[in-house]
Amino acid sequence: MESQDIFELYTYWCSSCCQRIIIAAHLKDIPLQFKYIDMGTRAHHEQKYKDELNPSASIPTLVVHHPGGEKTIIRQSMTILEYFDERFPDRSPLLPPVSAWQDRIKVRDLVNIIAIDVQPPTNSRIAKRVRAVQDNVQDQIAFVRQAFTDGLQAYEALISPSSKYSFGEQVTMADVVLVPTVDQALMYKMTLDFAPNVLRVYNSLKELEAFKAGDGKNQGDTPEQFRSTSQ
Repeated sequence: MESQDIFELYTYWCSSCCQRIIIAAHLKDIPLQFKYIDMGTRAHHEQKYKDELNPSASIPTLVVHHPGGEKTIIRQSMTILEYFDERFPDRSPLLPPVSAWQDRIKVRDLVNIIAIDVQPPTNSRIAKRVRAVQDNVQDQIAFVRQAFTDGLQAYEALISPSSKYSFGEQVTMADVVLVPTVDQALMYKMTLDFAPNVLRVYNSLKELEAFKAGDGKNQGDTPEQFRSTSQ
């Protein structure tokens, strides 16, 4: 890599947004140094983390340390993905070329179905608030499953049955955000039979090394009981 920057990622093993960054970094051969934030102990709410890194008390946070001592802090997963693609456009580009603007629109539509329509309501922060209304875990489960269903049905409607991945034969940003979200849906014991092409694409992507690297079961902070037995 021509850059002398150090890329430091604040991450948590089962965060789908963090998994996006790890997948993209592997696709683009960007070395990451990991700082693990235990969301189970609410480490992301510690005042030092909020004051110095991320006032939203969320992850991922990417800190880019530059050779002169300066640093750049990026606090949203989609901003990090765009930064990676703009800074390293020739390495596994995540979007079609600017000249193929219609294709870029199609990929971005797929991306935003996940990033805007699906991920926010299924985020544990929101799901737990739904549960708290009546102190009923079934409310949380039903709410989250419906959000996954609505979003993945829309995604299914926009992908071609003949395409290898979400859009054509090359991995795109749509794939990077799709796989961690499907992982989350499967954690809620959803079968996803209503989205056969989504499942087909998902299973193909899970065979790729970058997606294996981003799997929540394979992270440095993954608890032993959740670790992959195939690694």
